[in-house]
Amino acid sequence: MLSPATWPGWVRGALLAAGVFAVFVPYIGWLLALALVGAAVVSFRASAAVRREAAEFRSELADVQVLAAQPVRSIEVEVEHPFEVYATDFHQEGISAVVESRLALAEPDEPLFASLELEPNNPFDSDAVRVELLAFFGSHKVGYLPPGLSRAWAAEIRPHILDAEQVVVPATILGSGSRSDPWRVRLG
Repeated sequence: MLSPATWPGWVRGALLAAGVFAVFVPYIGWLLALALVGAAVVSFRASAAVRREAAEFRSELADVQVLAAQPVRSIEVEVEHPFEVYATDFHQEGISAVVESRLALAEPDEPLFASLELEPNNPFDSDAVRVELLAFFGSHKVGYLPPGLSRAWAAEIRPHILDAEQVVVPATILGSGSRSDPWRVRLG
């Protein structure tokens, strides 16, 4: 469990229940109860702070007005240390579509780019950053930035998103698309 703000509700409930039953433990019951209930309260407060930040960000995004006729600028962001995209196993069809379109339409040396999009409503991580490979006819979702990197990247790309700019990074497709060697995407 990463931090008290990310603990699921059942963990908080278990802490509170354990705190109530800890009162009946001889000698250290009150101290144990105080520690368990204190951990639950910290978790509730941290979770409320995270939800408040996410709500403020959603309200900032709602204030951004992008007109359909007005093109969105693309900003290329440099990746200092290349890393692989997380959860590509669930998006093999999207990666396959990009590979097929590149084989049919692209020059062999033509660079590939991925777009980074914020997902503040993601139920697992309010700082989730979705990765989409850009193709000739649109984009395909291929996964997310690894959880350890998403908070820093979300903070870095948030100003660009609020300025209605598309954030792109160089990408490389790895693997063969087989069951033993599925497609993977490396950024940078």
